[in-house]
Amino acid sequence: MELTVVAKLVVDDKNADTEAFLQRHVAKKLEKLEQRLGKPLVVRVTLEEGTADFDACVTVHGTPDIVGKEREPVMLKAVDGAIDKVTRQFEAASEKKTGRERGRGTVKVGEL
Repeated sequence: MELTVVAKLVVDDKNADTEAFLQRHVAKKLEKLEQRLGKPLVVRVTLEEGTADFDACVTVHGTPDIVGKEREPVMLKAVDGAIDKVTRQFEAASEKKTGRERGRGTVKVGEL
């Protein structure tokens, strides 16, 4: 998995530790999705600190790009919410694809 974490946080001494922690947390969360797809993911996570909350944006690059955004007062809740949105979008896309494939070619012209 190729993972890029961009953290735009208030400047203090803990930012380097926070970014490394976020990278490990996101990689752990997305491993299941990567295993289900059977191919490596290219992911970009952007975390911005606002006046009272955090904005998290998780983008999985591919065809098409899948984006999940979340705003929460707690940093990890924002990141987890964005990852959950991306996961649901992947599941919805795979269900649609499976449904279409099931419907094709099941009835022959002479059988009706």
